[in-house]
Amino acid sequence: MNALSFREIFASPAIDPIPAGIRMGDLVHATRITGADPITGVLPGSLDVQLSNAFANMSRSIENAGGTIDNVAHVSLFLTDARAGMTTVNAQWMTTFPDAADRPTYKFMTTPLVGGQLVHIEYFAVVGARRRIVNIPGVAHTNPIPMAVRIGDYLFSSRVLPMDPASGVYPADIATQTDKLFGNVDAVLSEAGMASQDIVQGRLFLADMSNLGMVERRWSSHFPDRAAQPVLHPIHYNGGPSLLVMLEIMAVKNEARAEE
Repeated sequence: MNALSFREIFASPAIDPIPAGIRMGDLVHATRITGADPITGVLPGSLDVQLSNAFANMSRSIENAGGTIDNVAHVSLFLTDARAGMTTVNAQWMTTFPDAADRPTYKFMTTPLVGGQLVHIEYFAVVGARRRIVNIPGVAHTNPIPMAVRIGDYLFSSRVLPMDPASGVYPADIATQTDKLFGNVDAVLSEAGMASQDIVQGRLFLADMSNLGMVERRWSSHFPDRAAQPVLHPIHYNGGPSLLVMLEIMAVKNEARAEE
């Protein structure tokens, strides 16, 4: 497929004519995966069944795009109550991706959903490529996900944590957490064989938005060429009393940029 070509993809075209996402070149981005029954289109009343349907719909959509679930790199789970649903999510996740050494990364967020939806999924996949998980010593999630996934020329991280890799604890103040966070981002990039100039997008999760300017300045310091600075999307997110700042990145290996 030509890198500039694109086409829509569908999860259940027999009952749902609205596209689930798009394939451009080898990259698939699906933004509309629900927990509806793929045969009837009906939304079940329980999160467990909706999640099971949503993961099946995700698998069906990537197959309709010419790939397999092995090509999925990053999944975003939007739930009406993420904290209450995490035990159910993780159980379904490990059923869908049973090999701990070969899982996509994910994030989850509480989001207002309508029409009886309890979960909504967005994902990225790279057709024809296989995942390579990326972890960094001393920094790990408690959920069953890697810190990041390198797949083909792409890198997708989960929320990189502001943990001190030497001690395994979170510093108490936002300035030190920001230092540790960006150090961990650099470690993820290095482990994946990439550098900051390969980043194409960041999604910042911040407990106190009054600290946004300070974190944005640190982000900008990674990119001396302001014209080439990737976009940073800030989101107000309360990860608990210890987690003050987190960062999710997407990157694309660009040999031409590296040679400049």
